[in-house]
Order: sequence, then structure tokens, then C-alpha cells
Amino acid sequence: IELAGFALLCVGLVAAERNWSAVYSALFHTISAFCNAGFSLYSDSLCRFGGNGLVVGTVMVLIVLGGLGHVVLRELQLELRRMALRQPPKYARRFSFHTRVVLTVSGVLVLGGAAALAVFGLGTEPGSGRFGQALFQSITARTAGFNTVDIGRLTMPSAMVVMLLMFIGGSPGSCAGGIKTTSFAIWLARIRSALHGHEEVSLLGRMVPPELVLRAVAVVGLAFIWNAAGVLILAEFLPAGTRLRDIVFEQMSAFGTVGLSTGLTSQLTAACRLWIIATMFVGRLGPLTLVLSFLTTKRPQTRYAEGRVMIG
Repeated sequence: IELAGFALLCVGLVAAERNWSAVYSALFHTISAFCNAGFSLYSDSLCRFGGNGLVVGTVMVLIVLGGLGHVVLRELQLELRRMALRQPPKYARRFSFHTRVVLTVSGVLVLGGAAALAVFGLGTEPGSGRFGQALFQSITARTAGFNTVDIGRLTMPSAMVVMLLMFIGGSPGSCAGGIKTTSFAIWLARIRSALHGHEEVSLLGRMVPPELVLRAVAVVGLAFIWNAAGVLILAEFLPAGTRLRDIVFEQMSAFGTVGLSTGLTSQLTAACRLWIIATMFVGRLGPLTLVLSFLTTKRPQTRYAEGRVMIG
């Protein structure tokens, strides 16, 4: 995948810069995009290539594939090979349940985020962004970190959309951070089941095991607690008058290992930088993994009497 992306970026960047040194830039940005790192050799990230369809399109594809997870990529590879050889599928369903959830949720987030950003605008005024730029920012917000527009000029609704995408992140087994697409999907399915009064949680025609539901709910809850604490810590150590929007954006960007910023990064104090470092580590490793590493796995020896309280 990276070799194919490198070849396409070589063509696009060499033609744009008219300099063979762009070959190194193509190699760097190929790896940075597929690994969802978001590091760029240009001071304005990829803003100068906002109108270059080959460069921007290649980077978007690399980001998406890098954020799907290796299990999903393997199944896509096998399906493409089957289609190329015109072989009949071995099973009624071509993809596993995990792959179907990842592809469905990723598609909804990318297209839904792009539509929202196109409506709310990518500049200081609503409706100021083209759909192509909105699509790129929707994809890169999922943990890649590149940008073709000035993030500091986003409207408030657009910034909130980007923050939600950064919080969700990519998929398990990928190069991405965040709570992951599968956790988000199961969490929404759990809410839907609760509203309908169902004990079982179903998703895409399958019943999700209770242990997976509990784990997904724990991941979302722990992530919310960590980020809420992070906003408070950053607000405490940052200079007075710092906008809350910029603080929340910086926190979500670190948790999703995205790297986007509204311009607050250069103002971080030493304490804030240490917290951002810890947040990036937790966001990449996963809050549940970190908590379970410190908690005992012994089963409780006592069982308490049932207690009921009013809810809602």
C-alpha cells in the first residue's frame, strides 16, 4: 500500500514542486499518512496542495487504509483477489462481523463528517468550505493530523464535529488512536437497546456478547473521564483568557493522537506538555488497557444484596 502511495505522491509532488527533491517528501508523507502520524515537512501542512487532487486524494486513501486495521485490510485483500479471479465466495457473507462493523461505521463517520463540515463551513463563516476540503478534514480528523485549511479559523460547529471525530478515532488493530469505531458502534447499540427495553444488544443483525458491551461502555466512560480531567488540568495551567474551545480541541487532538491544533500548542506550559504526552500515550494504548493493567482480575468473594435507585 505504501509503495503504491509513494509512486502516486512522487508524480503529484514532483509535478507540483518541479524539483526531484520532492521524491523524499513523497516518501515521508506516504509513511506519515498510512501510519496516521500527520507529520508534514511543510510549515502549512498540506494547505498548499489543497487544490491538487492527486496529492490530496492519495493522502486520503492512505489515511483511510491505515486506520482500518490490519485484519480488515487482509479481508479486503482476499476479497479483491477473489473478485479478480472471479471465484464464488466460500461463505454467504464475504466479510466477518468485525470487518462489516468497521467499514460501516468508518463510512458513516467519513461521509457524515464531510457533509457536516461542508454545511457548517471550514472558514470563519458557515458554508465557506468546499466538499472536497470537507471530505479531507473529515478523514484526517480520525487521527491523521494533516490539514488543507487553517484549523484556527473553523467555525464553532465545525470544530465540534472535528472534536467528535478525533474522540472516536480509527479502528482496532490500526495505527489510529481514540476510543475506536467498534467501541462507538457498540456503545450506540447499547443505548438503543436500553431505550427499547431490550437486554440483548444487537448490531448489523448480530447479537453482541455482554462482555464486549461492558468493555465498550467502559472504554467510552473512561475516555470521557480522562478528557474531562484533561480539560480541567489544561485550563488550570494555561494563561488566563485562553479560550475553552481551544483547550478542549487540544485535549481531544492529543487523545486521538491526531496532532491538529488551533494554535494553542506553542503556548503550552511544561505541566501542560507532560499532560499532553500522557494523553497521547493513553489514547494510543487505550484507557481500558491501561486501567486493567493496574487492577486485579480476581473474582469477588462476596455478593451484595440488590439495591435499586431511581434513574432519569
